[in-house]
Amino acid sequence: MAALTLFRSREANAFHELVMEVRTWWAVQLFPRLREEYEVRRQLAEREGRRVQTPEDVALLFSNSTLYAYFCWLERHVQKSKYSSSRWGLVAQIAREPQTAAERLKAGGPLELDPKLRVPDYYAAHDIHQHPGNLHGDANAGLVYEASALSIHPKTKKNELHERFIDLVRREGEFEKVIDMGCGFGKSTLPLAHAFPRAEVTGVDVSAPCLKLAAADARNLPNVSFRQADARHTGLDAAKFDLVTSTMLLHELPEESVDATLAETRRLLAPGGVSIHLDFRTEDPFWQFVMYGHGQRNNEPYLEPLIRMDLAAAYRKAGFEDVRIEPFAEREGATDPSNPFWRFPWAAIIARKPA
Repeated sequence: MAALTLFRSREANAFHELVMEVRTWWAVQLFPRLREEYEVRRQLAEREGRRVQTPEDVALLFSNSTLYAYFCWLERHVQKSKYSSSRWGLVAQIAREPQTAAERLKAGGPLELDPKLRVPDYYAAHDIHQHPGNLHGDANAGLVYEASALSIHPKTKKNELHERFIDLVRREGEFEKVIDMGCGFGKSTLPLAHAFPRAEVTGVDVSAPCLKLAAADARNLPNVSFRQADARHTGLDAAKFDLVTSTMLLHELPEESVDATLAETRRLLAPGGVSIHLDFRTEDPFWQFVMYGHGQRNNEPYLEPLIRMDLAAAYRKAGFEDVRIEPFAEREGATDPSNPFWRFPWAAIIARKPA
């Protein structure tokens, strides 16, 4: 793997390269062993007449597993070290390089901040991803989140997920007015603006630090703007957009906020407009069990409720039609059942507002 160059400090880059190597080992070496142990335990249980059909059944299989305990411990503490190591963690190291941070955050594309916006209680209550203070907590939060994203998906090329998401969006049509909800530092908004240069693309998020970074990176993109707003009620005009998207937003919302966000999505869309939200879905009990645990270890308390939620029914209740939930491959071969490595069970939820 090429050396990381996140920082000016060689020691800090070496630390984060080590963090990424450990996480990659966890994903491509340790996780396959966990799956092998699951199959052995499942087959033994079924020979004894015990069916394994739910994530609760899987939890019973692993109740005395040393390997699973180690798997959980390593995931939790690699993430904690990445963010919060007092010497080389992302928060501490970015704070040590104020000139670099200031250069990255220079004013860029159009940005509308709302000083009166109250961050939702559910958002402020948790350090999502183990990010200290969450994504709104300090001026460098967007830079910290961006740096963290470089080591989330082992074996996936940088930006590959979002490039593939653009391919999916293109299959649904050409679009002229686009809203990207929960846009963060612009990880999906900027690719959308590049892919649809004739479209007006607006990124929406509650985090001012993330939006400032997104706008700075969009300074040479004339067709994109950013707005600080809650996805549940953006304050934008109704029925003016032909595409509403998000990536990794829904699983950060309580169930009632998912419903409110879907209602707002429908309100924003013009008749016949398309909604494409990319998030996590799985019906496999092993993967449900692993993802529920991941949500606990990564301080994402609404991940399990989302996976348990009947999303297709929620979309229909919100007034959508032609609802499709499709597996999404973030890299070539990722959704192949024989793929042994850790990955998130991505799915694209695609729906249309009735014409």
